[in-house]
Amino acid sequence: MANLACLLNKKGHSISGSDLDTFGPSAILLKKYRIKYFKDHDPAHLKKFKPDMVVIGNAIQRDNPSLEYVLNNSIPYQSMPEAIKSNLLENKQSIVITGTSGKTTTTALIAWILKEAGFKPTALVGGTMKNTDSGFMNGIGNYVVLEGDEYNSSFYDSCPKFIHYRPYIGVVNNIQSDHLDIYGNIENIIRAFGKFIKLIPGNGLTILNNQDKNSLSLRKELKSRLKTFSRDGDIWNSRIDTVKDGLSFVIFNGSKRLGRISSTLLGKHNVENILASVAVGLELKIPFKKIAEAVSSFKGVRRRLEVIFEKGGLKIINDFAHNPDKVRASLSALREHFPKHQIIAIFEPRTGSSRRKFFQNLYPESFKSADLVYIAEPFKKSALKKEEIFSSQQLAKDITRDGIKAYALKSTDDIITHLGRNLTQITLKPAIIVVVTSGEFEGIHQKLISLFK
Repeated sequence: MANLACLLNKKGHSISGSDLDTFGPSAILLKKYRIKYFKDHDPAHLKKFKPDMVVIGNAIQRDNPSLEYVLNNSIPYQSMPEAIKSNLLENKQSIVITGTSGKTTTTALIAWILKEAGFKPTALVGGTMKNTDSGFMNGIGNYVVLEGDEYNSSFYDSCPKFIHYRPYIGVVNNIQSDHLDIYGNIENIIRAFGKFIKLIPGNGLTILNNQDKNSLSLRKELKSRLKTFSRDGDIWNSRIDTVKDGLSFVIFNGSKRLGRISSTLLGKHNVENILASVAVGLELKIPFKKIAEAVSSFKGVRRRLEVIFEKGGLKIINDFAHNPDKVRASLSALREHFPKHQIIAIFEPRTGSSRRKFFQNLYPESFKSADLVYIAEPFKKSALKKEEIFSSQQLAKDITRDGIKAYALKSTDDIITHLGRNLTQITLKPAIIVVVTSGEFEGIHQKLISLFK
């Protein structure tokens, strides 16, 4: 929402808003663009601002005082995806990147490739791109690059956000079990992506991950042209060379060798993100040399394996991973690139799915690349029914059973205290502390930095 607010501000709109939990990159971005916002939902802000349109986030539900004021006073309102459609997509062709993981990085990379190739795209990303220090691009070109979230649109619209984005080129990176608090099971998630595929026109293009069976199952819904990426797909790669500074591999288009590509991104999951981005670039007739140069200069997205502190042999990393597949991918990437480091994972179950028991039996496998694991209590667990709450204690027991030290502690201060008592042991050899959370996690990032400064 913060990125959309800043983009609309750049387009000349007067913007204000409210949110109870604005932090990190979003707060910094709003301050940078001098957008005033409030940390409560007092209707007095609406009375004073007198908006022509209110954009309602999907976390807002009935009984919210600002929403009730909007409805009672017949103030025009839209969901976030409706606002994107009405303000950004008129007379444009949209490139929509979807998937239950990897879409933020892939969207940012595609936007960067188009920018570097001179396409002057508009873009909206669900994170902060390091290259631009923002999550948007305000271009005048023909293409709009959008991250297509599968989460619901608003309190009155249960459709995924990506249904509103009129895709001309649609990418599906993968389809995994996620947001089960919304969808219930993987079959319903696949059906939601099937609706997205049906929106791509006959002269458009669908790009699917050839190694993801759930993505490939969407082929029966296709009305457009199809390109695939990853092993045995149309766009594929040779053996991956991994170093601590990133990845390098050769890319092929069918039987044609296009050339070598290098990236500072970590992990094999990012190889697939790069391949999907190359597929889009080639569709737009961008020379491979320009694509490779853009990939090489792409710095990534904040909070995706982002190094936020280094001292000696220690790295503190911030990572947005939350479901079991994402946690596994992030920790595996760190193990692969830093085989001699001690890896310490600090995990906060925070999303609707991870706070509940949906993934209780899947998480232990995800932490096998770590040497030491701390699990916090689920975020706002008091708001959940007792029988549905994820058990941090059980996860710690399961991880310990696999031979990895694990502790379930109640607060960030407890975690910091425990780490502090073991500083000597932690700093005996190179170490990585990776914080795995989708939120602020009680300011633990700064607490860690202060501990090791």
